[in-house]
Amino acid sequence: MKKLVLVLLLVFALAIPALANPFVDVPLNHWAYDAVQTLAAKGVVIGYPDGTFGGQRTLTRYEFAEATARALAYVEQYGGIKEDVEILSKLAVEFADELANLGVRVADLEAALGEQSEAIAAMQELVDKHERFFDPVTITGKWTADYTKDIFPVGPATLEDTAELTFTAEVNPETVVSVTLAAENLISGVATNTTVSGYDLKYNGDWSLWISDEVEPATIGLGLIYDFDELEDFPGVWAQWNWNTDEDLGTWTAFMNVEDFYVLNVDFLLGDDDDIAMGVTASYDVAAGNVLVAGANLGFDLTDEGDEHQVSLALEGGVLTDMVGTSFGAAALMDGTFSDGDLGLTVEGWYTQPGFVPTNSAYDPDELGVEVGASFSLTDSDDDNVQVAVLPKWSYVMDSAMVAPVDHFVELKLEFTNIDSDHADSKAYVSGKYNLLTTDITLKGQYLNLYLGDADEFTFNVYGEYVVAAVPRYKAIANMVYEFENDPMVLIVEGRVDSGHAALFSAEAQLQYAMAENTDLKVGIEYNDWSDDINDWDDKFIVDDTTKVYAGIEVSF
Repeated sequence: MKKLVLVLLLVFALAIPALANPFVDVPLNHWAYDAVQTLAAKGVVIGYPDGTFGGQRTLTRYEFAEATARALAYVEQYGGIKEDVEILSKLAVEFADELANLGVRVADLEAALGEQSEAIAAMQELVDKHERFFDPVTITGKWTADYTKDIFPVGPATLEDTAELTFTAEVNPETVVSVTLAAENLISGVATNTTVSGYDLKYNGDWSLWISDEVEPATIGLGLIYDFDELEDFPGVWAQWNWNTDEDLGTWTAFMNVEDFYVLNVDFLLGDDDDIAMGVTASYDVAAGNVLVAGANLGFDLTDEGDEHQVSLALEGGVLTDMVGTSFGAAALMDGTFSDGDLGLTVEGWYTQPGFVPTNSAYDPDELGVEVGASFSLTDSDDDNVQVAVLPKWSYVMDSAMVAPVDHFVELKLEFTNIDSDHADSKAYVSGKYNLLTTDITLKGQYLNLYLGDADEFTFNVYGEYVVAAVPRYKAIANMVYEFENDPMVLIVEGRVDSGHAALFSAEAQLQYAMAENTDLKVGIEYNDWSDDINDWDDKFIVDDTTKVYAGIEVSF
């Protein structure tokens, strides 16, 4: 009925002057005043003999039938959209006896609707235009406040807060725009700073355009000129289009961070069966010293699709110049899977001259390297028990002049999956790495998401690292996450050891409480500050010897 109400409001706004208040019990500032006034003016609602609307009174069946009859009469006279006629028709069936006594026939309504279809279509077009403008706009946001107090050594307390509002609008079916505004220190009022902290425009029509504070282009080829993992994201512009698909002129992708680099890549297929993928890349790299970079990459499928074994080969080469000198880089990668995927083999080789330094390259300059890796399963993949995979690796790197070795190691890793059939996120690994240049041995192990308890309320995680060297080094992190069964609370207790810092131990406990929907509270204490938040599982380290208590609240909508 929303569309019918909008049509009614549009008609009434154009056709009816301001009216007097029809009911004494509907104040002028009531949210429904305009709608009640309009419907009363058209005779759809007439109120009670005492001059009241009776908005708090229960509607009787006969009164509902009367309102339905008046609505049917209005649509018969002025028109309505198909969906509204269908709804009124269903009401007419329900109130058939009462409406018959009032002389209402749905057939008359449908006939009148057909006669006024053009007028109805014009009104519907106007309604749809307004809906397209207003409905897609959404507002989301988040407000956080964090209190911290150093208790050993004793230090000042701090209170920091941030409020974010994100406005998102669907401009048309192909274009969505969003802007995020952030304000800091609203509570304290000290150096309050309001900024545009994020923006995003995405267009997906005949071609694609993306303007954002976090552009994420895909890695090009083997990453010799551009590898996404090297920068991850940046504020900039990304665009992609297909140029003359009938002639197969390829997919064109351009992106830039205006202060650092500009990249253009073209991908297309070659060969009679389109089984050779080729890419051509050009880059103007400001951050690398205003240099020009050009390169090409090729991808080959060396086996037929139905073969039991699959082998592919990828090649990439690039040239960098500052208009005075040039440097060169190349990389190759061969991938193979055998025995129905139980055995995998990769061989990678690369060569970069000393001056080959694109800002986003995955390869270091001045290197000649080769790396061989494999993976094979020690268990039957059809077995429901724990799956164990072995991943050996060998790597040797020397300078591009082939004079001095840079790195040389062998590594063996065991990965364990399907540890718990009820929890796919339970996994573990152990690894050993031997550096043939330094003779150091690095041992690592990790177990994530070990569930215990009758209702899996306990979750344990552990990570350990030990380096056997002239001066041994070690690091370990272990935590327990307990979810209360009958309360929306989570307790996290975490301990860390870091031999690389004067303070050997670090510990933290945090209680998280879901106060309401989208409203979360946390309180905690931390002994010797760790460089990352609790339960952020990464290889971090102790920052300082400060012990602190803290609390925070986050509200999102």
